[in-house]
Amino acid sequence: MTESRNVQIPLTLFKKIMMVFDYLIIKDHAFPSSCDVENIYSELCEKQLKLNIRTAYTNTILAKDDNQKGLAYANYNKLKNQRELY
Repeated sequence: MTESRNVQIPLTLFKKIMMVFDYLIIKDHAFPSSCDVENIYSELCEKQLKLNIRTAYTNTILAKDDNQKGLAYANYNKLKNQRELY
């Protein structure tokens, strides 16, 4: 089996996994380097940002008026620019 295959999990499970990693990182738990916790957390954060960007883009499409569309588009651009920092 190749390691590049993706899997789908429910969003609620993804959010719970992020909460666990957020807790571990905030509490500064020490893990053996073989666990690669920092890299796992980084990849999860990147995925979370992608989800946020997708949601922000959807919000620009679903905006009811020009004011909402402008705010949604500004948020989308902010998140998209944040992604470029990774």
